[in-house]
Amino acid sequence: MNGHPYVDATPTSAAPIYDLLIAERGDVLADAARVAEQAMRETTGTLDFDLPGSDTA
Repeated sequence: MNGHPYVDATPTSAAPIYDLLIAERGDVLADAARVAEQAMRETTGTLDFDLPGSDTA
């Protein structure tokens, strides 16, 4: 056992403390990236200011 009764923190990378944090709290960085991508998809047309020189097709 790894010392924490609820978490299996078997090291899977060179940063075992990161693995432990992900096991305990979830992968916050990956979750934030998913939420940001979803927000970008949802607001694509809403926040289109059609500025000169922008890359709109």
